[in-house]
Amino acid sequence: MATSEHWQIPWVVELMARARPTSVLDVGAGWGKFGVLAREYAEPQRVDALDVSPPRYPVYDHVFLGDLRELDRVLPPGTPRYDLALFVEVIEHLDKAEGWRVLESLSRRAHKVLVATPLGFRAQEAEGLPFETHRSGWYPWEFGGRFRVHEWRVYPGHLTKRLKLPRLWQFAVLLSSRHERCPSDSLAIPRSVPA
Repeated sequence: MATSEHWQIPWVVELMARARPTSVLDVGAGWGKFGVLAREYAEPQRVDALDVSPPRYPVYDHVFLGDLRELDRVLPPGTPRYDLALFVEVIEHLDKAEGWRVLESLSRRAHKVLVATPLGFRAQEAEGLPFETHRSGWYPWEFGGRFRVHEWRVYPGHLTKRLKLPRLWQFAVLLSSRHERCPSDSLAIPRSVPA
């Protein structure tokens, strides 16, 4: 099972601890580390996962298995609208059109969505793991045309395992649908988090 950069962990944890969402959907849960961190620092009543294979750590209330490009089919109709959806190190694995489409669906399923991804395109392929191929590159300012952006942060990465390139930059953007009725900045990424 592949893993992601650890540099986004403080941003995601700080957001969850401060906002204390009552429900979290971890999209592309992978190992399940954000499920563990949500339970420890935010204490939500419900933490669910969506991925193509079961998360390594069984920390979720519900695990929905399937291709996230078919999000509306994979999540059952009775699934509640989540306070926060985590879309961490996932969107770059979709081509641009698929990424926008999935993010639109996800913003209807959650009040707020936290996207964390490399800054720009970063080539990656993992033999035998087709879902690990990077297919697109993203920039934080792209999201404002389609979504309400509550906050975004750019932060440095480190020497990566696969590419061996120094200080690869990452970013996180917290967004919601432009049609969100009661926007709340209670889920804003705090400015006090060190870079």
